[in-house]
Amino acid sequence: MALTRGSWGWIVLAILALLCLGNSPSLANAACSTTVSGKTFVQCQELRALGASFAWTLINATNTIDFAFTEDLQDTTGWVAWGINPTGIYMPGTQALAAFSNSSGVVVKEYNVTEAVFNGQANLMSGPVSLNYTDISAVLSGTTMTIFGTLALGAGKSTSLNHVWNRGPSVTSPSTLTPHPVSGDNIQGYSTIDMSSGIATAFGLPHQSLKNKHGIINAVSWGILLPIGVMAARYLRPFAFADPLWFYIHVIFQITGYILGVVGWGMGLQLQKYANPIQYRHRNLGVAIFTLATLQILSGFLRPKKDAKVRKYWNVFHHVIGFATIIIIIVNIFEGIHVLQPDRKWKKAYIIVIAILAAISLVMEIITWILWFRRRQVSPKRLDHPNGVNRAGQPEEYKFDDV
Repeated sequence: MALTRGSWGWIVLAILALLCLGNSPSLANAACSTTVSGKTFVQCQELRALGASFAWTLINATNTIDFAFTEDLQDTTGWVAWGINPTGIYMPGTQALAAFSNSSGVVVKEYNVTEAVFNGQANLMSGPVSLNYTDISAVLSGTTMTIFGTLALGAGKSTSLNHVWNRGPSVTSPSTLTPHPVSGDNIQGYSTIDMSSGIATAFGLPHQSLKNKHGIINAVSWGILLPIGVMAARYLRPFAFADPLWFYIHVIFQITGYILGVVGWGMGLQLQKYANPIQYRHRNLGVAIFTLATLQILSGFLRPKKDAKVRKYWNVFHHVIGFATIIIIIVNIFEGIHVLQPDRKWKKAYIIVIAILAAISLVMEIITWILWFRRRQVSPKRLDHPNGVNRAGQPEEYKFDDV
């Protein structure tokens, strides 16, 4: 894959060293205690994110749970919420309790987190839930909020429950919760805990492992290997010692990147079957990248000889398709960040890597142009024939835009 003159900026922006790395869940930092605000419970669990903890007592005779959920508001104008999802380990379907302060004091209300709320199509407003919460109350100490209550599971119901929790910045009148961030710990608030044994399991979001592999493989293939192959063709070619090394590097990186990219693309097709909702923009851009990269690989195998009349048309095609592919890769990198929502530190690290590579590429671009102008001054009859030969009819050693 090669790009036309002046396109180095787009090349570097496609480098993706740290995109979509698996975000390691944060360990809870709240002190777990069976005594909460003067109330005593049998068991407690430090939750995996947002400094939250959960204490409870399972009453086997009635299959009910007395509980206390504790989390830091960070700001007294914010809200904290905890709930049980009867259908899975994710936000949609969660039957939640949210606590916050208003002019009346500390209040707790019930919320049914629907698909529309999850997709941003509706506000999270208080309303009836399907679970039987009773004796609900809340206590605020500084910025630490604790929600108390009792949950009746029902006779014969499993004691293994899917817990979902989070916090947000503010509450609009009268009880609408403003959206919470969708990055870092705010997308890690889920866990399955057996209320009988106290064992926490199911620490991964549905298909999260496949999502991480899909992101990492595509980051390495489309985002690293292909751009390196492009840069080898552009920046090593002017040096005599690198001929034909640059060509082999270009081919090896492009083919390897393409093969890995196909693997990652196949994972994306599988993830589409599980996606709810389907990320159409990210999917469509991925299909476009796969299609254009396939055209590039095929055109590489069909490359005409330098003295062929159609070579200049092949160059234009190869350059335009390569340029378009890099642009789409850049766009889809940010789409991938938006979909996977890695911790902010990874995005910052990615920007730093881009800045460093941009500086290196700028230096190489300047060197490339200096070499080109020097060769043109030494031999003005060279580098001016569209078919890569000089006026004497001899094959040209170096042509700036040729591959």
